[in-house]
Amino acid sequence: MFSLKKILWADQKILELVLGSQLLLFEGFVILNRGDQEYFMKKQNLVVGFIFSLVLILPAQDNLSPMHEEWLELVTPIITKIEREVFEQLSTNADRNKFIRTFWKRRDTKPDTDANEFYEEYMERVRFADRYFGFTAIGKGSLSERGYFYLLLGPPLERHIYATQSELWPLELWFYKGEAKLGLPPYFYLIFYQDRGIGRYRLYSPGQDGPEKLVVPSMVGRVLNRDSAHRMVKEISGELAGASLSYIPGDVDREISSFSSVNLISSIYLAAEKKISDSYVRDFLNYKDYVETDYSHNFVESHSKIKILKNGDQFYVHWTLEPSVMNFAQDQGKYYASLRIIIMVEDLEGRRILEKEEEIPLSITPENYLKYDKRLFAIQDLLPILPGRFKLFFFMQNKTTKDFTSFQTEISVPADNKDPQLGSLLIYLARERLPEAQQNNLKAFTFNGLHYVINSQNHLLPSRECGIYLQAYNFPDKKGMSLVVEFISVDTGIVSYNLTKTIDEVLTPDGMGIDIYPLSLASLKPGYYGIEVSILDKNEEKVFTKRENVILLSESVSVVPLVYSKLHDASPNIEFLFLLASQYYLSQEYENAQNYLEQTLNIRDSSRPRILLGQTLYARKKFADSIAVILPVFQKTQDSETGKLLAANYASLKNWASALVYLEKLMETATELSVLNLAAECYINLNQPEKALPLLQKSLELEPNQPSIKELEERIKKIALSFQGSL
Repeated sequence: MFSLKKILWADQKILELVLGSQLLLFEGFVILNRGDQEYFMKKQNLVVGFIFSLVLILPAQDNLSPMHEEWLELVTPIITKIEREVFEQLSTNADRNKFIRTFWKRRDTKPDTDANEFYEEYMERVRFADRYFGFTAIGKGSLSERGYFYLLLGPPLERHIYATQSELWPLELWFYKGEAKLGLPPYFYLIFYQDRGIGRYRLYSPGQDGPEKLVVPSMVGRVLNRDSAHRMVKEISGELAGASLSYIPGDVDREISSFSSVNLISSIYLAAEKKISDSYVRDFLNYKDYVETDYSHNFVESHSKIKILKNGDQFYVHWTLEPSVMNFAQDQGKYYASLRIIIMVEDLEGRRILEKEEEIPLSITPENYLKYDKRLFAIQDLLPILPGRFKLFFFMQNKTTKDFTSFQTEISVPADNKDPQLGSLLIYLARERLPEAQQNNLKAFTFNGLHYVINSQNHLLPSRECGIYLQAYNFPDKKGMSLVVEFISVDTGIVSYNLTKTIDEVLTPDGMGIDIYPLSLASLKPGYYGIEVSILDKNEEKVFTKRENVILLSESVSVVPLVYSKLHDASPNIEFLFLLASQYYLSQEYENAQNYLEQTLNIRDSSRPRILLGQTLYARKKFADSIAVILPVFQKTQDSETGKLLAANYASLKNWASALVYLEKLMETATELSVLNLAAECYINLNQPEKALPLLQKSLELEPNQPSIKELEERIKKIALSFQGSL
């Protein structure tokens, strides 16, 4: 695939849905509702930024006027791919204005009347979305995720707002009647929620997010997993609980329900393509000469390998991914691709401890492209991980050519104890020494300055030597010990090859690794083998054994991949220290999180670890310490989210006046329900109900469905009347 394709937001969103990349991570706040009180807790961005645009992946053309750029934003939910691409090819404003008139005319439901009913209805949707979905001062509501669906589908039959439930993050449940001609079911739900109570509302995915994303962890009082979260949601609303498992009413099988919800959302994103025939556009630009624009969200088969290995004293997940096809686009004599990598790690109880995303731009010259055209391509990296058993979810999206691949697996990370342990085998095809300046850097499958080149399928060739790398932990005295390597035929169980070495012969300079190289395979017949490495004691008895299966191929094919692997700073690495702190925080091991954050700040003081440390201290109820840590950040940046955390700390200390200092500043630039309600609470505690009342009224004006706030408003009104009567 060598033609550059323009990627529209709706196209990418379907991929993101299937990939599970709806995990929206950003800096913001967690809001915990407890009766009439709200407590704010800062939520720092715990991973490399994973915020996708809610308008378009590609910006509008530079030569478009502001008016035409705004129009493109306005019609994003309903414009088809071809319509947009044609519009962007027009070179004059006169042609663009003509196109816009045609665009609305083709959608007019009653073309015989002077008015364009579709246009009027659509603009009313825009006004509604801007008013009710954009009040958080972070952009127009019509350009938000709720706005996208509201503009595309129109008002739901029912809209239930859960903004004051102490057990739930703020969320909305929408109920729609579907149109069969658009491939939609008769009825369906949509859920939008504030992830951890912060930022924009985002679309919830029953399969990828699960009910645990909707529940405030600190309000559970027990381990939060999918089942316990679902039970809690069900206690609040059976309808909401059902929708949290499937958007299709009546679905009961969770796996089928998850798949049904994915198909539903995919159909909704494609609704714009089905609602209008764009044949007029094809004729408009003589489309037979236009660049191919067919949408594709093809799944690409891939092979992967995960190894849990130590670098220094820390265990890391070393991973490699080899897509069966690596598609590139071509531009200005080069081949390129833009990859999005998403990694999520959950413990076996379903609690997510890591969310990481990054963009990888790839570029290759025509000469190298031809050279490596038939060669395997591998993306590799590593990340630190806590001890325990986890589920790892991995997604790679080629944003350039609109294909993707994914895999998931379980991993087991050894506890840091003193028992002797033998790590898993790493079968490698070659080893490459890093340049002298990079000897101490961290890199996937790299130890003691040597990068081990592996094939994710463990394919070997008789004509090519291989090697074995493994790690031995907590062996107090390796002297006098030896090991044996055995190639065992899977078909016959017969040992076809063996080799004995003393530990001293194969021990790596760090005293932890064992590197056995070279191993000649020339005498072996093609087939399936199990490679076993056994540690022998002084009596030559096997005390530890590890096994890895391999395939010895008969054909001379390329088995050595072309590797892209990121080079990380040497330890102590603040990127990885912060990731470990984030994992401990999400695991609710706040003391360990604090320890790693303090290490990070000792290396380099910056806002991000300070804010997470402030949040960690808040979680440990060390409110004064949290204030001391984050106050310098606020003084430097005047960041509104940091101001909310300061207000939350002061409110927790019942220092209502100090909390109001930040809340009043926030209310000068934004009108948020949470800010209004907490400010009202502060005024009430300061015996100033006359100041609290207008804030509560403003809050209810923005969002009428707040029963607890409405009740508080009525109480204050009665107090005011009683006071007047006493006069």
